[in-house]
Amino acid sequence: MVAVPAQASTTAAAPSAPVVKPDPQEAQEPPAPASPADGDIIVTASRTGATRLQDTPLAVTAFSTETLDRTGIKDVRDLASLTPNLQVTQNGAFSQIYIRGIGSNNVFAGADPSSTIHLDGIYLARPASYLSNFLDVERIEVLRGPQGTLYGRNSVGGTVNVISRKPSDTFTAKVQATYGNYAFTRLEGYVSGPIADDLAVSLSLIGSRRDGYLKNVGPVGGRYDGEGTLGGRGQLRFTPTSRLEVLIRGDYVDSDDTLAGYVKLLQPVSDPIANSVLGDYRKIAINIPIFNQRRQWGGSGEVNYDLGGGILLKSLTGYRGSRLRANTDTDATTLNTRRTDQFEKQHQFSQELNLVGKTGDLSFILGAFYFDEHIEPDTSVTTFASNLRANFKPVVNTEALAGFAQGTYALTDWVSLTAGIRYTHEEKRFDQVATNFSTVTNLPLATYPRTYNRKGVYEAWTPKFGIEVRPASGVLLYASATKGFKSGGFNLTSANAAQGYAPETLWSYEGGAKLTLLDRRLTLNATYFHYDYENLQVQSFLTPGVIDITNASDAKVDGVELEGVLRPASWLQLGGNLAYLDARYANYPSALAAGNIPFDASGRRLNLSPKWAETVWAQVDAPVGGGSAFVRGEYSHRTRQFFTPVNGGFDQQAPYGLVNASVGYTLPGGHLEVLVFGRNLGDTDYVTSTASFAAGVVGKVGEPRTYGIRLIGRY
Repeated sequence: MVAVPAQASTTAAAPSAPVVKPDPQEAQEPPAPASPADGDIIVTASRTGATRLQDTPLAVTAFSTETLDRTGIKDVRDLASLTPNLQVTQNGAFSQIYIRGIGSNNVFAGADPSSTIHLDGIYLARPASYLSNFLDVERIEVLRGPQGTLYGRNSVGGTVNVISRKPSDTFTAKVQATYGNYAFTRLEGYVSGPIADDLAVSLSLIGSRRDGYLKNVGPVGGRYDGEGTLGGRGQLRFTPTSRLEVLIRGDYVDSDDTLAGYVKLLQPVSDPIANSVLGDYRKIAINIPIFNQRRQWGGSGEVNYDLGGGILLKSLTGYRGSRLRANTDTDATTLNTRRTDQFEKQHQFSQELNLVGKTGDLSFILGAFYFDEHIEPDTSVTTFASNLRANFKPVVNTEALAGFAQGTYALTDWVSLTAGIRYTHEEKRFDQVATNFSTVTNLPLATYPRTYNRKGVYEAWTPKFGIEVRPASGVLLYASATKGFKSGGFNLTSANAAQGYAPETLWSYEGGAKLTLLDRRLTLNATYFHYDYENLQVQSFLTPGVIDITNASDAKVDGVELEGVLRPASWLQLGGNLAYLDARYANYPSALAAGNIPFDASGRRLNLSPKWAETVWAQVDAPVGGGSAFVRGEYSHRTRQFFTPVNGGFDQQAPYGLVNASVGYTLPGGHLEVLVFGRNLGDTDYVTSTASFAAGVVGKVGEPRTYGIRLIGRY
């Protein structure tokens, strides 16, 4: 038996319709049919059906349910250690995803993420909804590079696809319970199966809680960066004929957390209590308790219909809503200087239609996309010394419409050409109400409120050109030129009626090779890419409580990524990845440092773009006592990275490495597994990003050493 890679999907993805059509990327004489039994890795990243990872001309890293279980990965933040050039940090409850140095630290209403997440094909617009635990997931795919042609909105850096497990045609069930340090407790499970000949359902539930990683030595005490989550998902799969599949999904997540963003002070200030815990990454000193309450819900309808003649029709309708209440001690000290209170209510609707087909040597996809979003934030920054509360209460409405087409033509049985294009038209309305209140009288100051209305209209053509060459069995060479686009926007906390920033665009030039060698025992993937970036959107921290968003002119990004898995024996897997990244501002003469000090950042590195990042891992699987056991170890390392264009001071993280490990045993019969895992076993101190809006530079602290035991039951 050949062992399958642990860092990839090892079960065939359920097809988009009962009949699986050929993928446009496949040549006339493709390799042998995909089979989970011989180690094939199946993904749907190309959006044209289920394809082998090694036959997909994209830079993709995939994770299966087994990998999520065996590594202790619980949410999107944990993917970074095993994905080249992926960085994930957060500002409180707001996630910030960077792929190949492309991301955004402005994640509030009025702005959009640069690297995105899609849940079962539905674009998740608000970064406050990214940090939920993975629930009943079949696999996760991380696509690196701009996805400007086929994916919904703003995926200029890349996208993370979360794919749920479809309801099955046979009865299956799984339950797992996890307990770990910091009183981490999680119980989750699902049940799936048919209730009629043409109808199958599934139900998934999760409940988790964890004490905070950070002990507060301030007067209010407590532990922060904890979590408490309760959620569920229901799915219905209806297949009345062999040509038609209908999927209805609904989910709800309720989280009451103490998610800590920028609360760890990194430099001395005039607070002796905060200064007393400088350098101790497990302690903070604040006088205002942290609180986050998140509600997320949504539903989607997916219809897949085989029209005949090699044409598949897909309709994907989605509605999602979210609500957030949060507060934080913005000065990150025990001094009663500043606090921030945030509220955000959002809902979105999206509709996508596409046709996937093949006629002769041409494979194609045609589609249209519509998106509508409404956000009502209410943000207050209170400065106690001046008895002032600045309140920003805009209404943000976004409407986007796009049409796209892409085709792949097989010139010969080993050379194919791809061309695609997308047109996007987006309108964003920003209706601001900015008011300064006196905290003494709770009344507006004389010159407030200040109201204004802004409208942005953003349009773009985003083409893609590619070539795929398969000179021999197990060898794919590809090259592409792709344009990415992210719409413009507005600054949530601005009272300036003339504010607003332009869209950012990039051209990506990429070449890669995917090799399957040594009788399928070695897979080796290599990618080189070059980005020409224009109008990069950058958030600057000017003075405490004041930020600005500007277009940073141009940037250049060059990089190389290597990923490999070697299976020298049926019981041993060795894998790893290596990423080199040279991401710099090409022309940024008007950058702003803390204190609103202008400087020239041209030639300096982009945020969260370490020059080198590498991961190595090994896994041993062996039969033991009628059952099976495994041992897995991982080591990941990143070189120095910066968090502002200044590229200096406290706004940086020195090189660091993390060690993760797990060991498990599946009892005879395969119905019960016991697993022990640990992450950051060296208890390394590090920060994932910094900010300068407090009394001094503050950081978001990375997770400490965590470990636990998991029991998994399967039926």
